[in-house]
Amino acid sequence: MSFWQNKSRFTQCHFNQPGSLFYQAFFGFWLTILGIFLMLLLLSQLHPEQLESKQLHGKTLSSLTHLQRNIERLVNIKNKPINKVLKHARFTENKWLYLSHQKIEQSISSKPNKQNIDLSLLYFDTPTPALFIVTDRYYAYGPISITLHNEQYQLFQIKPLRDPPFVTRIKMLPFWLKALAVLLPSIILSIVFSRRLITPLSELGQAAKRLAKGELSTRVNVPKRRQDEIASLMHDFNFMAERLSDSVHAHKQLLADVSHELRSPLTRLTLANAMAQDTQGETQKDYLIRIEKEAKCLDNMLSDVLTLSRLEQNQQTLQIQDTSLNALVQNSFSDARFEAQQKDCTFIHDTPPTLLLQCDAALLNSAIENVIRNAIKYALSKVSVTFKHTDTSVSIFVCDDGHGVSDDALMRLCQPFYRVSDSRNRSTGGIGLGLAITKRAVSAHNGKLILKHNSPSGLAVEIRLPL
Repeated sequence: MSFWQNKSRFTQCHFNQPGSLFYQAFFGFWLTILGIFLMLLLLSQLHPEQLESKQLHGKTLSSLTHLQRNIERLVNIKNKPINKVLKHARFTENKWLYLSHQKIEQSISSKPNKQNIDLSLLYFDTPTPALFIVTDRYYAYGPISITLHNEQYQLFQIKPLRDPPFVTRIKMLPFWLKALAVLLPSIILSIVFSRRLITPLSELGQAAKRLAKGELSTRVNVPKRRQDEIASLMHDFNFMAERLSDSVHAHKQLLADVSHELRSPLTRLTLANAMAQDTQGETQKDYLIRIEKEAKCLDNMLSDVLTLSRLEQNQQTLQIQDTSLNALVQNSFSDARFEAQQKDCTFIHDTPPTLLLQCDAALLNSAIENVIRNAIKYALSKVSVTFKHTDTSVSIFVCDDGHGVSDDALMRLCQPFYRVSDSRNRSTGGIGLGLAITKRAVSAHNGKLILKHNSPSGLAVEIRLPL
């Protein structure tokens, strides 16, 4: 049963639409065959008549030699006129004899040339043995040298072809012309068909890669005149990308809405907790302080989720202004030195170059601080910050000497909620939003966040910003 279902589906896909790939391949094949046929026909028409010749042997040669002796005897000894002898029924019965002379006007034919055959080919300037000559319009046997009244002639017997077959014309072509006739149409038509097939598939593949990288706005342009399976696949791809984009946006919107709605009861919980602390004893107060700490932590998480959601949906309003790079990083450096001391870690940094950036200082400062704090958290003994700038960009390098991450983890560090450790307790880090927010904050400033392995160990992060 499934066989017939599949067969019906195959018939529907391939035979109902004239523009389908089945018909394109079918007509492409026969178009190539037709192209080869026309090319062979054209070359056979352009090529000179004479194709090949081979030495004459046997009865035909003996017959021609016998004719030559008889004609010479009748003309030279018995003084018979050449035309009369040549047209005698004894010699010309079912035969067309031709005496070729160096001067074409002195050549003599036993029969009128009704077919308008070009007989100028039938003369050899150098002594030549008798040949069997093949052209596309006639066969010829000769030459046999003959002397009549002290004039040198060459005797030929001609056999005209009524309807020269196409095969004979093809046979007349040299090998290189035959090869050209086959290869030229095949290569040209194959390239045309291959490009028509491969170009949209290549475009589709590139679009799929961009979609996989997170560019949800990626779509492919479907040619209006194309009605085959590839066009259907491109429409399906666009439909899939649209549904995927809607699903992701709906998910992000839901997350943002839930986070926003949670802030109201969280605020009331914090307020109620503060009021409870004023009326409870020391034992209950410790618990209430713990509740306050966890509520504050939850509030920070919700703030991060909302920030990430706004950045991803381009809803974050940037307060762009000229900001000194030195002023931008100094507060982060002060906090970093304090945190590094608490962890018994060395924090060193270069003097920032004197540059002005057009940026949202608060957002970009938060991004830089996230990277530095992340480096201090996982460093073993040292964190360094260096700078490098060109006429068009400035790069901030943050390197640590920690254990580093695997290649797979390195590719996923900037994904929301991704953490290298499977554990979700805060002793090993937050909820995995820091680098995700940093990447989108840097991207909002038309910059790049680049993560690499540090040598000999650890992680190296580059924040590259345009000037």
